[in-house]
Amino acid sequence: MPQRTQVETLDEDTEISTAAIRVSEVPPGETVFSFLRRRSGYDRAIRAVRPVRAIGGQLELDLINVDVGALRDSVVEMLALEGFRGWRHAEGESRRYGGLSLTWNPDHQDRPDPHEGTLGTDRNARDEFFWRSTQHHREIRHSYFDTYGFRRRTPASCHGALGRFLDGFACPLVRSRVGVIPATEAADTACDGNEGWHRDEPVFENLRVNIPLQSDPNNLFEMEGETPRHLAVGRAYSWDTHRPHRVFCAGPTPVTRIHLVLGFAPWFDYLADEDAFRPNQFFGRVHPFDMLADGLVGPQLRLARRWRA
Repeated sequence: MPQRTQVETLDEDTEISTAAIRVSEVPPGETVFSFLRRRSGYDRAIRAVRPVRAIGGQLELDLINVDVGALRDSVVEMLALEGFRGWRHAEGESRRYGGLSLTWNPDHQDRPDPHEGTLGTDRNARDEFFWRSTQHHREIRHSYFDTYGFRRRTPASCHGALGRFLDGFACPLVRSRVGVIPATEAADTACDGNEGWHRDEPVFENLRVNIPLQSDPNNLFEMEGETPRHLAVGRAYSWDTHRPHRVFCAGPTPVTRIHLVLGFAPWFDYLADEDAFRPNQFFGRVHPFDMLADGLVGPQLRLARRWRA
């Protein structure tokens, strides 16, 4: 564990349970994570840790001993085999954005194909994918918004170089996907307005890592209040995606954009044999961004060399 991690002393009333909590115990009206949060002492734990580095809510990461070309080829093979799945919303299925799910929920209330469960829901409008936009769900448990419900790897996620890459992570994957923006002959005019903006969970809940495998300079990522930027192939990126953000095409893109959009449970282990989660050794002790920077999420990701202390 990093020596420099800043940890505040938890008060005497703070109780952090290390017991395994089974998914089957989650009551109606709760998500897997909300139940874990209530049972583990999570709220006090997140107040007890601060990031060591002043990174401004974003990280650029080196890929360590990763053959990006082989990783891309493996993903392209699975896209050809399984087919592109468009992002689902109440108005239909998007052809501008989609891909393949890398995790699935065997108890999903809509029983989607495992390779499309993380690609939206037809219960929400296209502009209603902000965190906790659950007003159209009578039951949130095992819905699209039940992030830790997506706890099993899909067949696509186990294929070839992609499977070997994902096998190397120490933290469990939760809601994750291959994100694809098809090549286009024009700018994505739909993104001139509000389409595409969304907000994800706090990083303590879902630590998201974006890994470009194939892209074009006109493919841009934008965080609210910041200048849009192109994400380079051969790097990995993480932000505080609890802030509103989006991806879009600024102009014609002859190359289909293919990214891995990985979500990790930074403070919980997943026990597959028990179908249960348990607080891990970093719970309340190491900030998720420091876990990424120091290779604790997986040795194949570390803070970019020029930013290392």
